[in-house]
Amino acid sequence: MNAAGEWKLAPAYDLTFSNSSHGMHNPMVAREGKAPEEQHLLELANTFEMKHSKTIINEVKSAISDWEIYAKDSDVSNDSKKLINKALTEIGKR
Repeated sequence: MNAAGEWKLAPAYDLTFSNSSHGMHNPMVAREGKAPEEQHLLELANTFEMKHSKTIINEVKSAISDWEIYAKDSDVSNDSKKLINKALTEIGKR
């Protein structure tokens, strides 16, 4: 919240993968915590009058498609890679 009492969008930080059984580690997006979809992201972007939100979403999708390269570079264990791959596959179906 700024000095005028208005809410402003803050940068994301400390976003980590969680292998919780209930899947609720995820941050809420437009009142959806368990399985936010692109429509929820676009709704939130509209709330904060973000420009080019669809382009940003597509850029993130593109970066995520290369996640295995980043995982290899970061020495992520094979077990963790399997869990993350499963989660990203499920997200990709939405």
